Amino acid sequence: MGSTSDRALSSRASIAKSFWSSIGKISSSDDAYADALPADPPRGLWFMTRNPYAPVTVVLLHLLFSSHREWEHVWPKLTEYHLLIPDLPHHSRSRSIKPFSFSLAADFIADMVKEHAHDGRAHVVGISTGGYIAQELVRRHPELILSVFASGCCPLRDARLFVVKHPKILHYGLLALLHSPNNMFLRASGWSPELQNADLLEEVKFNTTSRLAEYGSRDTRNFQQAEVKDTANKCIRVCIIAAGRQDDIEGARCTARIYRTQGVGEGSESRGYVIRDAIHAWNLQLPEVYAKGIQAWIERWQMPPEFELLE
Repeated sequence: MGSTSDRALSSRASIAKSFWSSIGKISSSDDAYADALPADPPRGLWFMTRNPYAPVTVVLLHLLFSSHREWEHVWPKLTEYHLLIPDLPHHSRSRSIKPFSFSLAADFIADMVKEHAHDGRAHVVGISTGGYIAQELVRRHPELILSVFASGCCPLRDARLFVVKHPKILHYGLLALLHSPNNMFLRASGWSPELQNADLLEEVKFNTTSRLAEYGSRDTRNFQQAEVKDTANKCIRVCIIAAGRQDDIEGARCTARIYRTQGVGEGSESRGYVIRDAIHAWNLQLPEVYAKGIQAWIERWQMPPEFELLE
């Protein structure tokens, strides 16, 4: 019988084989991997669109190692909006666009918004890595952004900062969970059983590489208060959210305070909230609450009761 590492390598090889065999079967379906062959220069991110005739565009940005599929339980609850849901660079169907960085992702998303968003502007929703990239979009392309709704993406400190300073810990730890028996990854993540998606899990396994862990960790640890203050100067309203069970609540409070007190123009209307019972990836746990929060923030309504204001 092979070792655990042999079995993990065999599993990754099987996933890779399945991925590349699908290249010859590409269709317009969101079920197909739509990567260009690496010999072709990437023209833009792969993305899925929903509700093309809705008047206002919203972009949904996923976590590191994930894909657009993580929003599958959120997008049906946002039928009032035109949705653009990409795979980030170095991920799944956008895998040929590399190496990953927040700035590269922001620039490609900006191109997508300019070309495909109604009136060339969009509200941007991001979670974890997607939330950092949403803030990077504001820094680099504020003229394209209507507002930001971002969760789990304040500057890291303490143990969280230690992990991203040592990306091998992140990489091997995640691999161990993903390839463990008895669904240890699913239990550790808190992903709601009724919302679990085998296809998304396979994509997470395929995307979990040492290079992506290194690049994602580098930009995450480099996003600190100076970057927050720079974002606050761009006149964009930002909603910062902490998941109460797994995120840094005080860090989110401090970040939201910077946006509110140092924000210019509409930036002064920024706010911070905590969802007390939420896990880090709470779009995979409480999709209805997540969607209601997005809509309330966009429409400037009172936030749902699950959103506790951080002052």
